[in-house]
Amino acid sequence: MSIEFARWWPLLGLVTIPFIWRLSQHSTMGSSPRHRSVAAGLRIGVLVLLVAALLEPVWQRSGKWMSVVFALDVSSSIDPAFVGTAIDWMASANAQGDPAHSAFLVFGGSARTVTSAEGIRSVEVSPDGANRSINQSVTNLESAMTRAFRSFDSRYLKRLVLITDGNETAGNVSRLLGEAQENGVRVFTLPATVRGEGDSWIEAIDLPEEVRGEEPVTATVRVFSRVATTATVALVSDDQTLETRQVNLEPGYNEVDFDVRLPADGTGTISGQLQSEGDPLGQNDLHTQSITVGTRPRVLYVEGRLASARYLRDALVAEGMDVTVVGPEALPGTVTPLEDFDLVLLSDVPMDALDDGNVQAILEYVRDYGGGFIFAAGESSYGEEGYAGSEIEEVLPIWFEINERRKDLALIIVLDKSYSMVGPKLELSKEAAKAALDLLEPTHSFGLITFDDTPYVTVPLQLAVDKPGMNDFISRIIAGSQTNIYPALETAFDALAESEAEVRHVILLSDGKTYADDYEELVSLMSDSEITVSSVAVGQEADRELLANIANWGRGRSYFIEDAERVPRIFIQETQIASQSTLVEEPVETTVTTSIEAFTDIDLDAAPALRGYVRTMAKETAEVLMQSDTENPLLARWRYGLGRTAAFTSDVKNRWAADWLTWDGYGKFWSQLVRETMMRDGGDELDFRVERVGDEALITVSALTAEGAYRTDLDPRLRVIGAEGEEIPLSFQQIGPATFQARYALGAPGEEPYRFELSGNGIEDRSQALFYRYGDEFRLYPANTALLNEISSQTGGGFLPDVEDIFDDYGETASVPTPLWPWLSALALFLFFMDIAVRRAPWFWRRFAGAPLGSA
Repeated sequence: MSIEFARWWPLLGLVTIPFIWRLSQHSTMGSSPRHRSVAAGLRIGVLVLLVAALLEPVWQRSGKWMSVVFALDVSSSIDPAFVGTAIDWMASANAQGDPAHSAFLVFGGSARTVTSAEGIRSVEVSPDGANRSINQSVTNLESAMTRAFRSFDSRYLKRLVLITDGNETAGNVSRLLGEAQENGVRVFTLPATVRGEGDSWIEAIDLPEEVRGEEPVTATVRVFSRVATTATVALVSDDQTLETRQVNLEPGYNEVDFDVRLPADGTGTISGQLQSEGDPLGQNDLHTQSITVGTRPRVLYVEGRLASARYLRDALVAEGMDVTVVGPEALPGTVTPLEDFDLVLLSDVPMDALDDGNVQAILEYVRDYGGGFIFAAGESSYGEEGYAGSEIEEVLPIWFEINERRKDLALIIVLDKSYSMVGPKLELSKEAAKAALDLLEPTHSFGLITFDDTPYVTVPLQLAVDKPGMNDFISRIIAGSQTNIYPALETAFDALAESEAEVRHVILLSDGKTYADDYEELVSLMSDSEITVSSVAVGQEADRELLANIANWGRGRSYFIEDAERVPRIFIQETQIASQSTLVEEPVETTVTTSIEAFTDIDLDAAPALRGYVRTMAKETAEVLMQSDTENPLLARWRYGLGRTAAFTSDVKNRWAADWLTWDGYGKFWSQLVRETMMRDGGDELDFRVERVGDEALITVSALTAEGAYRTDLDPRLRVIGAEGEEIPLSFQQIGPATFQARYALGAPGEEPYRFELSGNGIEDRSQALFYRYGDEFRLYPANTALLNEISSQTGGGFLPDVEDIFDDYGETASVPTPLWPWLSALALFLFFMDIAVRRAPWFWRRFAGAPLGSA
């Protein structure tokens, strides 16, 4: 407890006390000194009390007084039976706690305070909040808590008991938690029972942002279910049922995927219909939304061998595309005819079949108009007369110029023959060395160095002329003692250092640990001398880290294999890489290096081997999506100007891709690659969105030019056709560069949609429909206990509290201010009357002084 004063200047009045005393003692009145002293004392007492009253002292009393507000959610999502039970509990809790002050608040979209729990039963509620009733179609916890803050007695400890399902459909209660902390409001939360036990409903339908007619797409219907149940979900486009599925729903969110094709282009609707066992509420079982479907993709397929065009053409047509097949002689020489297509696909066309007009048309189509371009190789697309150095190569993500058939290769195999290699590993390694030798031309040089703890020059570096003799030396290799790699590598370095071959390469194979030495210095010297080193680690005992480092330092490739049977293949692969043969006609396994959307639902690991490809090199900024087992790009892509291009270095037909034609992923692979590469919907990039936010429609329009710049001339206009057919013009507000927004208050939910029609300068008229069949309160989620826990924990309250917890003071005290000036003023008035009586009523003075009547 303490006393506080509002001001201090009235203390100046106390300086008059000596003057009052002195004047009273020198009074000429016929009274005794005692009489004059008593009268002076009373006057001084009046002065002191008045000065004290003017100081406005406040007595701060400490205590456990408490102000409690009970807030009850009565929105549509709350079970009506629970509301009655909650009212009884609030009345009982209030009586048990007996706070100094209590208030009762009922809320939905709005809030109202009543004086008793029973008073809640008489509060008017409605689905739309008409006539100042509580709007049951909304749950606004922020509004309820704001009203509760105003309902507290500010002098007391504050307790808010919030009874709700915590599922906000308007406002944001988290914005008020800081204010609750600052004002010392402890919030205790109790979850309300949500009606509709066993209900399930459709939340939304997810589709790709851009959908073309007859395009295979996945439509995901998102269903929320309160319980585990079985249900029927139907997907309907306009009035056509696309697919119906029987599904088992689990409690919570469920995703039901439909692989469908939307039949028509233009603006339409897509709906999800739900039927589930024991569903208590049918109002939320139909969800409809507006969609815009573009035209079917249009592909110009230019095939160098028209007799083989049917394979890819039929696959693309089956995937919902319009395909025009022509030979290279029919390829347009200007860009204008190409504008009718979303993509140009060039397959196995010799470069000399294209003239300058064809090439320039393709270049402008991609660079300036945003067209898509796919280049598929073939036996006609390599060699000195191919695309190297051409403007077609400029458009593509690959370089065609890669040294063909290098005639001056020097290859040395450094082979571990320590005792751990004895048996199949050594025999397979010897066969691998022979296979590598067999790939070399007589103008190539070949050498073989074997090692255990000592290096042996089994085949000195020489031209690969006497292959039988070299093979004989290889066959005589036998296993020796320990493993020591360094001297063998050093011997190989010395041999290759004397070679004048343009390409000098070492293949190192080992299966064990070796002695420590400065391998990095040696291999770096080899690399500086333009000698590359690749390494093969065989088995778990191999020094994998060292061998990988050697390949890294030597700018080669590192391999680790468990099975020695792979050694011959690796040696062949390394020899091919070193010899750099441009045209590869042998089985080639594909490896996905980057997973993209075009590969969705395609098992590329199960794809058959291709029978050949053209060896190329990826450009620095290209994205390599697939590569061969020799790490050459098979599929690469990049952006060129406004468009996208891709290069497939095998073919699309019955030569190199013969086994792909019978693979069930062939059509999907090519159609999805076409869709991801093709031109996006042409014209200016206009984004027109209509979405519902609570009981409002939010309309957003933004636009870019074809070059990707903000449009500065945009002046959008909007007309709304309401659910009752009324037409209302609506104004946009600019919220950013070339971005405009408008809001429209929706009426009561109903079956008829709202239509939003957009027009304006440079804008092609378009419209969207917004369906508002039921409000958010009909999404009957279980109580949001996470939010209720957060509210109570951040404000120092509790979740699911006992009554004793609510009325606990938690060591806090309320400081109640009590003004003292009225009491001081009353006492001053009393002394004032005493002063008058003492001075003016002799009989009173005699009685007051205790003297007998008649005495002076």
